[in-house]
Amino acid sequence: MPSEKLVPYEFEIYEHGNPDNGYNLTQLQAHDTAFSQNHFLDLVENMLKSNQETNLEPASNDKTFVIEEFHRDGNVIEGIVSTGYHGYEAEIRHVDSGNMTHLKGEDEAEQMPLYFLIYLPQTQEGKPYDNGQTALIILHQVNRIGVKGKLKKHIEQSCLSGVTDYTLKMEPVTTEKVLEKVLEADRIAKLDINVRKIPGDDESKMSLVKGLKTEEVGTQSVVLRPEHGGSFDWLKNQAGRLKENEKHFGEIVSDDVENFSVTIQKDGGGSETFSLLNEEIAMRKDLDTDDLHTASGLITADSLRAEVNKLANDILNQQIVEPLTGTTNVKR
Repeated sequence: MPSEKLVPYEFEIYEHGNPDNGYNLTQLQAHDTAFSQNHFLDLVENMLKSNQETNLEPASNDKTFVIEEFHRDGNVIEGIVSTGYHGYEAEIRHVDSGNMTHLKGEDEAEQMPLYFLIYLPQTQEGKPYDNGQTALIILHQVNRIGVKGKLKKHIEQSCLSGVTDYTLKMEPVTTEKVLEKVLEADRIAKLDINVRKIPGDDESKMSLVKGLKTEEVGTQSVVLRPEHGGSFDWLKNQAGRLKENEKHFGEIVSDDVENFSVTIQKDGGGSETFSLLNEEIAMRKDLDTDDLHTASGLITADSLRAEVNKLANDILNQQIVEPLTGTTNVKR
C-alpha cells in the first residue's frame, strides 16, 4: 500500500516588506483595487472553474496539474487535482507476473489523484477568524507526490494577476516544539546524524553511549540505535535540561553536523521522524489505510474529508473557531 498523509499549510497575503499588515482575505479590494474579486475563495473558485479538466502546465513542463473536480460550500472549497510526470518512456509491468502491460510514452503521464481543501475559518460568532488574515489549506500526499508548489504558483498567477507590492505566504503549520516531542515520546528508536565527514574505524573518535550500536548509511550518515537493554534516556534528560533553560538542540550541536534527526515511537505503535535542529515541527497526519476506506488502492475522498475535519479542528482553537464539519462533495 502507498504511504498517504495530509499536510496543512497556513496561507496569508500581506504588504511586501511589512508582514504585520496582513490582508483580510474576505476584503481584498480594500488592500488593492487590482484584485478582481473581494473574497479570496471567490478568486480560487473562478480559477478552478476556468481550468477544470485542463492541464494547466505547458507541454515543456515535465509535471502535469489537472483540476479534476471541486465543490464550494460557503467558506470551504474542496476538490481533486491530479498530477504526474511525463517526458520519458517507462515500462508498466504486472507486479505478480513481471510481464509488461503497457509502455508509457514520452507524452503520457501517470496521473495521481490528490484531495485538497481550502478553508477560511470563522469564529463561533460567524466572523472571519484572525481578522480574515489566515486561510488553512490541507493537501493530500501519496508517497512523495504532492501539489503544494504547483497550487501556490497557480493561485499567484491566476488569483493575484495585476496585484503588486504583496507577499504570498504558504507555509506548513507547525506543532509542538521538538523538546516536547522528545520528552513525551513513548520510546526513542534511533538517532540519524548527517555529518560532513564520516568518522573512521577508530570509534574513539566518536562519543558513543553504552548500549548503542553504530552503523553507516550512505556516505553522510551515522545511525545510532539502542542495542538490547540500551536506551536513549540521556536524550530525554538533555531535552529536559534544555527546556528548563529555554534552549534547543541546535545550540549544542557541532558545526560538523548538517542534520540531526530522531525517530520516536508513539502510542499505538506509530513512529515519527523529525529534525532536532528545528525548534518546531511541520505538522502532518499520517494516514493508516487499515483504518480507512480505500478504493483502487488509495484512501477514498469520504475518508480523507473526515480526516481533514479532525486535523483542522486539532489545529484551530475550538473555543474560538467554529468546528469544520460535513462530508465530502467530491468523489475519486
